[in-house]
Amino acid sequence: MSIIISHKDSPIHFSLNRPSLNNDDNEENLPVIHCQISSNLYFYTVLLSELSSSSNFANIFYYLVRQFNNKSHRKRLKYIFTSINHRQNIIYLQVYPKINKFDEWINRYWASIQLSVLVKRVRYESSWAWLSTLGGGHSCLGEISAEHAKEAEAISKNQIRLSSEIGDPNALVKSYLFLSLSYLQQKRYDEVRTILRFQYRRIQQKDITEDRLPVMCIALWKKMKYAIKLNQ
Repeated sequence: MSIIISHKDSPIHFSLNRPSLNNDDNEENLPVIHCQISSNLYFYTVLLSELSSSSNFANIFYYLVRQFNNKSHRKRLKYIFTSINHRQNIIYLQVYPKINKFDEWINRYWASIQLSVLVKRVRYESSWAWLSTLGGGHSCLGEISAEHAKEAEAISKNQIRLSSEIGDPNALVKSYLFLSLSYLQQKRYDEVRTILRFQYRRIQQKDITEDRLPVMCIALWKKMKYAIKLNQ
């Protein structure tokens, strides 16, 4: 015996199949039960998700709907469904308005939060890629031009701001290392030394997962030592 669960505004129908519990031959001849849920689509989606993922929940729901004419079972269904009607071989279940409204408000609020995070992440990825490309070019030219080194410094500071806003610790450390390179090209050795020492300690923490960062930090330290030696 099957229960076909549907919603008037949704193209998705769900078939709930369970074997006969009493091995009653008469049950084989019963028609398929059609159960139409009247609610917002959020509730309907959650209901289908629970029915498909929880066999215990599906068994209970199947049993209650199958024994629809039993008063005690109708009473149990009344905890969620404000009206229960049976017309033309279709069971109509109307969800409580308060549940509908509350559920929809929660989903809309959570969706707005998720959308905000997603938009911020997309903008971050796009901006980071653009700044990395531009900053890489200025960093290369910064070896021979102080003006390009200053441009690379400004770009690195923008990357630091973006990484802080999005909360990406690996990108934040990398941005500070880029900044130290621009300072190194401008011969601001004290600032380079301070940044590298702090970031090397920061790299030892568990939330830093990028393996290249310690190598970058050590390479910049050696580059600074070599630059200081050349200037002496």
